[in-house]
Amino acid sequence: MGAAGTLAPRSAGVSVALAASALVVVIGAAAASGGALGDRNAAALAGGDLDSSVLAGDRDAGAIAARNLGAIALLASGAPLLGTLTVIAVAVLGMGLGLSGAAVVEALGAAETLQRVGPYIAFELAGVLLAAAAGILPTVHAVGSALRRRAAVPFPPAYASALPSSLALTLVAATLIVIAAVIEAIVISAHPG
Repeated sequence: MGAAGTLAPRSAGVSVALAASALVVVIGAAAASGGALGDRNAAALAGGDLDSSVLAGDRDAGAIAARNLGAIALLASGAPLLGTLTVIAVAVLGMGLGLSGAAVVEALGAAETLQRVGPYIAFELAGVLLAAAAGILPTVHAVGSALRRRAAVPFPPAYASALPSSLALTLVAATLIVIAAVIEAIVISAHPG
């Protein structure tokens, strides 16, 4: 930790690592245990419902971005609330990603799935990851500061000092989501079925 109340880069790294770990575990668990819901989703996809944004009626970048920015806002909204909403949102969104991802791969195969989501999924997942990290960053930073005995900064000032960095991560996440939405709209228009 630098000057009193400043954000240590370690806090941001730990926040990203925690968010990534949680997302991987939840998405993996959901994909591995899709069960009957996964089978129904796979059947719907095999019947022609090939893109979740098409199922939601979103075919243009603005509508896709609006829907996905809602998820980013939910993930990042944990920042002023000790990360609680972020933890819940990671569980819910991770389950949805895992179940729908498993169903798409089952219905289309890995190669077709990669062809359809590959152009934008890295931007989208990076946005989700950064928003989740933003939602827990103030808590991780304040707890880390409190655990370092040599730190003389109490919990509330340490927490508050991480809020601007949390906001910056949220803005980067939102930018990545908008980029992903533009690419996704282009991909959807190339696969009108």
